[in-house]
Amino acid sequence: MAEFSRFEIYMLLNQAKPLWLSYIDLSDIDLRGADLRGATLYHANMKNVDFRGAVLMEANMGGCDLQGACLVGADLRKANLRGANLRGADLREANMAEADMVEADLSETNLIDANLGGVDLTNANLKDADMTGTNVPDHRVLRAKSLSGTIMPDGSIHTD
Repeated sequence: MAEFSRFEIYMLLNQAKPLWLSYIDLSDIDLRGADLRGATLYHANMKNVDFRGAVLMEANMGGCDLQGACLVGADLRKANLRGANLRGADLREANMAEADMVEADLSETNLIDANLGGVDLTNANLKDADMTGTNVPDHRVLRAKSLSGTIMPDGSIHTD
Protein backbone atom coordinates (compact mmCIF):
# COMPACT_ATOMS: atom_id res chain seq x y z
CA MET A 1 0.00 0.00 0.00
CA ALA A 2 1.50 3.33 -1.06
CA GLU A 3 1.93 5.85 1.73
CA PHE A 4 1.95 9.60 1.18
CA SER A 5 1.88 12.57 3.49
CA ARG A 6 -1.40 14.47 3.71
CA PHE A 7 0.20 17.31 1.71
CA GLU A 8 1.26 14.90 -1.06
CA ILE A 9 -2.26 13.45 -1.21
CA TYR A 10 -3.83 16.90 -1.54
CA MET A 11 -1.31 17.73 -4.28
CA LEU A 12 -2.23 14.51 -6.11
CA LEU A 13 -5.92 15.36 -5.89
CA ASN A 14 -5.25 18.64 -7.66
CA GLN A 15 -3.51 17.02 -10.64
CA ALA A 16 -5.08 16.56 -14.07
CA LYS A 17 -7.93 14.06 -14.08
CA PRO A 18 -8.55 11.16 -14.11
CA LEU A 19 -6.36 10.09 -11.21
CA TRP A 20 -4.67 6.70 -10.87
CA LEU A 21 -4.27 6.01 -7.16
CA SER A 22 -4.55 2.22 -6.85
CA TYR A 23 -3.41 0.67 -3.56
CA ILE A 24 -3.05 4.09 -1.90
CA ASP A 25 -3.73 4.62 1.81
CA LEU A 26 -6.26 7.44 2.20
CA SER A 27 -7.64 6.26 5.54
CA ASP A 28 -9.08 8.88 7.93
CA ILE A 29 -8.72 11.77 5.43
CA ASP A 30 -11.26 14.56 4.95
CA LEU A 31 -12.19 14.58 1.25
CA ARG A 32 -15.53 16.39 1.54
CA GLY A 33 -16.61 17.70 -1.85
CA ALA A 34 -13.55 16.27 -3.66
CA ASP A 35 -13.90 15.68 -7.40
CA LEU A 36 -12.59 12.18 -8.08
CA ARG A 37 -14.70 11.63 -11.17
CA GLY A 38 -13.32 8.69 -13.18
CA ALA A 39 -10.46 8.09 -10.71
CA THR A 40 -8.87 4.66 -10.41
CA LEU A 41 -8.72 3.83 -6.71
CA TYR A 42 -8.56 0.07 -7.09
CA HIS A 43 -7.89 -1.67 -3.73
CA ALA A 44 -7.25 1.64 -1.95
CA ASN A 45 -7.56 1.84 1.84
CA MET A 46 -10.24 4.46 2.45
CA LYS A 47 -11.38 3.44 5.93
CA ASN A 48 -13.22 6.22 7.74
CA VAL A 49 -12.72 8.74 4.90
CA ASP A 50 -15.14 11.68 4.88
CA PHE A 51 -16.50 11.81 1.32
CA ARG A 52 -19.59 13.92 2.09
CA GLY A 53 -20.77 15.50 -1.15
CA ALA A 54 -17.80 14.13 -3.11
CA VAL A 55 -18.04 13.34 -6.83
CA LEU A 56 -16.94 9.75 -7.45
CA MET A 57 -18.93 9.24 -10.63
CA GLU A 58 -17.51 6.43 -12.80
CA ALA A 59 -14.65 5.92 -10.31
CA ASN A 60 -13.05 2.47 -10.22
CA MET A 61 -13.06 1.52 -6.56
CA GLY A 62 -13.18 -2.24 -6.95
CA GLY A 63 -11.82 -4.05 -3.91
CA CYS A 64 -11.52 -0.84 -1.86
CA ASP A 65 -11.81 -0.79 1.90
CA LEU A 66 -14.40 1.90 2.69
CA GLN A 67 -15.34 0.51 6.08
CA GLY A 68 -16.88 3.25 8.23
CA ALA A 69 -16.58 5.87 5.46
CA CYS A 70 -19.00 8.79 5.33
CA LEU A 71 -20.46 9.08 1.82
CA VAL A 72 -23.54 11.15 2.67
CA GLY A 73 -24.78 12.83 -0.51
CA ALA A 74 -21.84 11.54 -2.56
CA ASP A 75 -22.23 11.05 -6.33
CA LEU A 76 -21.30 7.43 -7.09
CA ARG A 77 -23.20 7.08 -10.36
CA LYS A 78 -21.79 4.26 -12.50
CA ALA A 79 -18.97 3.70 -9.99
CA ASN A 80 -17.29 0.30 -9.85
CA LEU A 81 -17.50 -0.91 -6.24
CA ARG A 82 -17.26 -4.59 -7.11
CA GLY A 83 -16.01 -6.51 -4.07
CA ALA A 84 -15.57 -3.32 -2.01
CA ASN A 85 -15.86 -3.35 1.79
CA LEU A 86 -18.44 -0.72 2.78
CA ARG A 87 -19.30 -2.31 6.14
CA GLY A 88 -20.79 0.31 8.45
CA ALA A 89 -20.48 3.11 5.86
CA ASP A 90 -22.95 6.01 5.84
CA LEU A 91 -24.45 6.27 2.35
CA ARG A 92 -27.53 8.34 3.19
CA GLU A 93 -28.85 10.22 0.15
CA ALA A 94 -25.90 9.03 -1.98
CA ASN A 95 -26.52 8.74 -5.71
CA MET A 96 -25.43 5.23 -6.68
CA ALA A 97 -27.48 4.89 -9.87
CA GLU A 98 -26.11 2.12 -12.08
CA ALA A 99 -23.20 1.41 -9.71
CA ASP A 100 -21.58 -2.04 -9.81
CA MET A 101 -21.92 -3.40 -6.26
CA VAL A 102 -21.44 -7.09 -7.16
CA GLU A 103 -20.06 -8.98 -4.13
CA ALA A 104 -19.70 -5.74 -2.13
CA ASP A 105 -20.00 -5.90 1.67
CA LEU A 106 -22.77 -3.46 2.54
CA SER A 107 -23.49 -5.00 5.93
CA GLU A 108 -24.60 -2.53 8.61
CA THR A 109 -24.62 0.35 6.10
CA ASN A 110 -27.00 3.28 6.26
CA LEU A 111 -28.56 3.57 2.81
CA ILE A 112 -31.56 5.70 3.83
CA ASP A 113 -32.95 7.62 0.83
CA ALA A 114 -30.04 6.60 -1.42
CA ASN A 115 -30.63 6.46 -5.17
CA LEU A 116 -30.05 2.81 -6.07
CA GLY A 117 -31.74 2.88 -9.48
CA GLY A 118 -30.09 0.32 -11.76
CA VAL A 119 -27.53 -0.75 -9.14
CA ASP A 120 -26.22 -4.34 -9.41
CA LEU A 121 -26.37 -6.02 -5.98
CA THR A 122 -25.61 -9.56 -7.17
CA ASN A 123 -24.05 -11.53 -4.27
CA ALA A 124 -23.71 -8.37 -2.16
CA ASN A 125 -23.89 -8.68 1.63
CA LEU A 126 -26.74 -6.48 2.90
CA LYS A 127 -26.95 -8.01 6.38
CA ASP A 128 -28.39 -5.48 8.85
CA ALA A 129 -28.30 -2.65 6.25
CA ASP A 130 -30.96 0.07 6.37
CA MET A 131 -32.45 0.60 2.90
CA THR A 132 -35.42 2.70 4.05
CA GLY A 133 -36.69 4.98 1.31
CA THR A 134 -34.36 3.73 -1.41
CA ASN A 135 -35.69 3.28 -4.93
CA VAL A 136 -34.16 -0.14 -5.64
CA PRO A 137 -36.61 -2.68 -7.07
CA ASP A 138 -37.17 -5.93 -5.14
CA HIS A 139 -35.77 -8.09 -7.95
CA ARG A 140 -32.40 -6.33 -7.58
CA VAL A 141 -32.36 -6.56 -3.77
CA LEU A 142 -33.17 -10.26 -3.88
CA ARG A 143 -29.95 -10.91 -5.85
CA ALA A 144 -27.97 -10.19 -2.66
CA LYS A 145 -26.46 -13.18 -0.89
CA SER A 146 -27.44 -12.04 2.62
CA LEU A 147 -30.45 -9.95 3.66
CA SER A 148 -30.73 -11.08 7.27
CA GLY A 149 -31.94 -8.17 9.40
CA THR A 150 -32.00 -5.78 6.44
CA ILE A 151 -34.54 -2.98 6.64
CA MET A 152 -36.13 -3.05 3.21
CA PRO A 153 -37.13 0.06 1.18
CA ASP A 154 -40.71 -0.19 2.47
CA GLY A 155 -39.52 -0.28 6.11
CA SER A 156 -40.12 -4.00 6.67
CA ILE A 157 -37.35 -6.11 8.17
CA HIS A 158 -36.19 -9.09 6.11
CA THR A 159 -35.84 -12.33 8.01
CA ASP A 160 -34.19 -15.50 6.74
